Amino acid sequence: MESMKIFLSSTCYDLKQIRSDLMDFLLNMGFTPILSEYSNFPIDPDKNTIDNCIDNVKNNTDIFVLIIGNRYGSQIAEEKSITNTEYLYAKSLGIPTYIFIDKAVLTIIPIWEKNKDGDFSNVVDSTKIFEFIQNIRETDKRWCFEFDRAQDIIAALKIQLPHLFKEALELQRKFSSNLPPFYKKLSPDAISILLNRETAFEIFYFAQILADELAKHDSLKYDFDYQIKYGSPDKIDDNLELQKWLSKNLASITNFIESANTLVNDTFTKFFGEPGQSSDLKGLYYVACGLSRIFQELLTWHQTILSTSVDDNFIKLRNSFAKYTVNAALTIWDFPNMIRTKTEEALIRIKNGEKHIEIKITLKLDIDQAASESLTSEIARLTNDIS
Repeated sequence: MESMKIFLSSTCYDLKQIRSDLMDFLLNMGFTPILSEYSNFPIDPDKNTIDNCIDNVKNNTDIFVLIIGNRYGSQIAEEKSITNTEYLYAKSLGIPTYIFIDKAVLTIIPIWEKNKDGDFSNVVDSTKIFEFIQNIRETDKRWCFEFDRAQDIIAALKIQLPHLFKEALELQRKFSSNLPPFYKKLSPDAISILLNRETAFEIFYFAQILADELAKHDSLKYDFDYQIKYGSPDKIDDNLELQKWLSKNLASITNFIESANTLVNDTFTKFFGEPGQSSDLKGLYYVACGLSRIFQELLTWHQTILSTSVDDNFIKLRNSFAKYTVNAALTIWDFPNMIRTKTEEALIRIKNGEKHIEIKITLKLDIDQAASESLTSEIARLTNDIS
């Protein structure tokens, strides 16, 4: 049986001894420690350091341990450190995370909060480390442990890890009999919602499984955010090819949008059921998977159009056309949060004494109007050029 894999995320040089001590502790406890400076850290030689680290968080981590000392470390995308980026990925994947912060750094934060332009170079290499900690504690509301030395971290993990395994075993026992096969595809968060069965749990369950399915396309969303382009098989050189290309791709958009609207406004309603009736949980999972696939298709379509090689005279038209699916894709991406927000607001109103609260969850996807107008204008320009 494969042992539990624990990813240790921290800067390496300043915390070298602590990382070494934790490596020995985890090995003695029967775990598989994943530390970047050791030979058991799987790498793809064709990828850079950060990509290899993220791959290991995604594919090689059961438990994530974050240790923050007095160094923020080298910065990458959006001026975030590698450690910060690893933490964000672990959080997005719902990986159980334990956070340890150097006590000496914590004592400085109140001083920094009162004087954020001050010089703290004698304590930390960058004040971004304070921002990182503040975000973890105040925005993410994560529990953080203080430490002076490795033994403080080891002592905390000796207590916390057994609790985690106990919860996992209890969960396994509750779901050990008569389980529909699709339950095995659900995330721990979705299963927890089904176990607790609190008010409106079916709605929160749907929002969670949709968020889980959309999270599988994180890389595609990043490609969109940073406008990463890949090769496209299409090459448009003249007006006749352009017309055929537009017609073919417009048909695809129509299918995507009609399917998404049908899934939410018809199929979801059927599986959710009438008030007082039990929801079809497998059916709701089907709807979530379908919306996730459509989200993937919409952004893939956008990327394909944007990557199409065209004559210089068609570039503005191509770029306008590529935006057709953007609003629809982002609407689906934000849909889980919209569902949760509306439901939580309704529950607060019920708690305050209101009755007969109706929650309307609708998804309306349309072609981006500004992009459509720009495309129409470009087509008119090209038509005038020909005449």
